Amino acid sequence: MKRYISILLFLAVLRMGVNAQSVTDYRLLFDKCDVGSGALRVECAFTIDFAGQDSLKLDFGGNFEEMAVDELIVAPDSIRYAFDPLAKRITFYRTGDDVVRVEMEYIFMNLTSVFMYNDKGAEVWECIYTDAAEFYYPMHRGMSYRGEVRFAVPHSMHVVSQGGSDATQWQSFDRCVALNFAFLGKLQYEMSTMQGNYHCDVYQLKGRQADEGRYNELCRLVELALQWFETEYGESYVCLQWGVHDYPAFVFHSGNASFNRYNMGFISASQEKFATYPDIYPLIHEIGHRWMGEYSMFIDSGTRGYAFVMETLNEFMTMQCIKDIEGVAVYDRLIEECRAAWKKIEGTERDVHPVDVVKNNNIPVTYRKGVVMLDSIARQVGYDKVRETIVRFYHECKGKPCLQYEDFERMCDFSL
Repeated sequence: MKRYISILLFLAVLRMGVNAQSVTDYRLLFDKCDVGSGALRVECAFTIDFAGQDSLKLDFGGNFEEMAVDELIVAPDSIRYAFDPLAKRITFYRTGDDVVRVEMEYIFMNLTSVFMYNDKGAEVWECIYTDAAEFYYPMHRGMSYRGEVRFAVPHSMHVVSQGGSDATQWQSFDRCVALNFAFLGKLQYEMSTMQGNYHCDVYQLKGRQADEGRYNELCRLVELALQWFETEYGESYVCLQWGVHDYPAFVFHSGNASFNRYNMGFISASQEKFATYPDIYPLIHEIGHRWMGEYSMFIDSGTRGYAFVMETLNEFMTMQCIKDIEGVAVYDRLIEECRAAWKKIEGTERDVHPVDVVKNNNIPVTYRKGVVMLDSIARQVGYDKVRETIVRFYHECKGKPCLQYEDFERMCDFSL
């Protein structure tokens, strides 16, 4: 009897796997011609397999509800759908065959990037998995995607994208890889390319470029940091599984000076900070997000340990990189700066445990207190042990759906 039940369960699981819904064979055109700043005309086609189910839901839309998607046309006429701008979701309903080819045209108003970067010469389009997410094409994080991407831009613009600017092959062999890219005005931006083992493009605002010494310092740090992270994680920066086809480009903007971000394929950062701040170590942190970031570590914003997994662990590894390439004295100074920043809020309502920060909204805890705590543990049990645990966590949990902080905790034989 037990054997019979086991066979039934196996067949049920097998049937579930065979009948899994899918969205495949994407064809995407992102058109910047004849549209205004912060807007994009999109032609999007994909094949839905309903797998016998009545409907399929995809993430779609932005922060401005009905303003985010305009002039929406969906074909064929036989497909039924419901678009909920507030929920950022479009639902397709099966009306006949399981498999149907869907074609969509619309204007997407990505207003957030304009506000965030505060520069008409730069539009950064990023699909992120936080409360502020903007899904400028229908997608679902838990599915696998393959397709072709093309860009249509006027001659006055650069396109910054992992796969290039035309007929890009976009493939994810495991889970959804976000398509992030930027449009930069050629009149506002000057491009250069780093020499050495890592040929990274650098886009700087004309008239505000860093001096030669600062630029050379960026090149040196990027070269050493990429070598360090690749060696530490035992995995190249370039990784087709995550849609990383080349080394990162750096796009410097004129917006919020504190706003640096790892966009899959490039790093956006403050031109002012790059040119004038005492150090540019935060850019090493952005490089580290290729491994310990939301594009590979799928822990949802709002869950316990979100900021710790996404930011604190990466900041600690960033500090380890700095220690190895810049020396212990620099590392110790930065640790003391972290401690001092934490002490300023010690005993206040903001002074919570780093694991209890569920959104990236508490810098003194996530980037300062958490790092000091991990450093204190490493001084007791050994830096190698803590680093090895973080690396093992990455390799065992990258791409895991419904990731939890407890997945990391189970790998630790030390207390946080």
